[in-house]
Amino acid sequence: MKRIGLVVFATALVFVALAARSPSPLVVHEWGTVTTRHLPNGSPDGRLNRIGRSEELPAFVHQFEPPETRVDPEKQTVKSPVGPGRPDVTMRLETPVLYFYPPAGSTVAPFDVTVRFRGGVLNEFYPMGKAWVELDRDRIDSKIGPNGRWDGAVMNNLVVGGLRWTGVSLKETVSLPKTASNVWLAPRRVRATGVVTEGESERYLFYRGVAHLDAVVRTERSASAVVVRAPEHVEWMRGPSAAIDNMWFADIRSDGQVAFRQNKRIVMAKSAPSAELAKFASFSASDYSANGLTELRRSMKAGLMSAGLFDDEAEAMLETWKESYFRTPGLRVFYLVPSEWIAYYLPLQISVPNELTRVLVGRIDLPDR
Repeated sequence: MKRIGLVVFATALVFVALAARSPSPLVVHEWGTVTTRHLPNGSPDGRLNRIGRSEELPAFVHQFEPPETRVDPEKQTVKSPVGPGRPDVTMRLETPVLYFYPPAGSTVAPFDVTVRFRGGVLNEFYPMGKAWVELDRDRIDSKIGPNGRWDGAVMNNLVVGGLRWTGVSLKETVSLPKTASNVWLAPRRVRATGVVTEGESERYLFYRGVAHLDAVVRTERSASAVVVRAPEHVEWMRGPSAAIDNMWFADIRSDGQVAFRQNKRIVMAKSAPSAELAKFASFSASDYSANGLTELRRSMKAGLMSAGLFDDEAEAMLETWKESYFRTPGLRVFYLVPSEWIAYYLPLQISVPNELTRVLVGRIDLPDR
């Protein structure tokens, strides 16, 4: 018995020693925005891939237009200030960036990163990657296209856009493409390790896309309030409920005056689709202040950091979106997207062990009454 005990003890010591020698996993942080626009009746508006000139990306960013949608302007998916836009594009996936932090004192072998977008197309990215469109083979619908292949006519959650970066290397010093775009420069102000793949380098992996998806929540607007309701479609929920940890209702005026209200920890039940989640009373004149913008930004930064972003990452995100979040006049709802929604609609795979944090802000632009 003593001999058996010694063997067990020795084996335990080996496991402890191996654990002590094994490096910490690669830390990966991601942030981004999913934008929707609601009509007066609360239904999602389309043609969101038509953008303003100020929203265009630097020329070095790669674009992907599926072969099935390249010819017909009504079917094209890439964001552009020209063309009509697709009527069924009801969501923009905007500026997700991935930051990488290798363990101190160790290196990480080149790895692959693959992301998919259920219900849409990933059509802008940098550095170079490989993009494609496929169908959800487990839920094939013969109406989606001939012979079970997407023909570009209908965009729904049977369509899955894919993007893969292969052989990604991490380097402290990298050559950065030149640009004056604040939307591109702001995410660089983060102390992350540079990435290199396909002969191109940056401080982060960048991508964005479009989809035929609803916002995580629904809205109803009246003269006295905005009611936020649970979604009708809850297939993304893994358990009986899911939570939105922070939501902000904000109005930005053209004179810079801002009013906002915050609601924390909103819980959605899978058994109660369309249930009322929150009710924000309309703002009165006394709710607006010149200091409101500073307070809203401070509140959102705290929410982003509580969700897991580092201080400089949260600051970079808010700086990237300062024009559309805080300076463009309008009434809007911001919310932290539940992690279950992200995992279902935007699954991400990294081919080496990693510790992953993903933070998406949902933005709903509400119509004027």
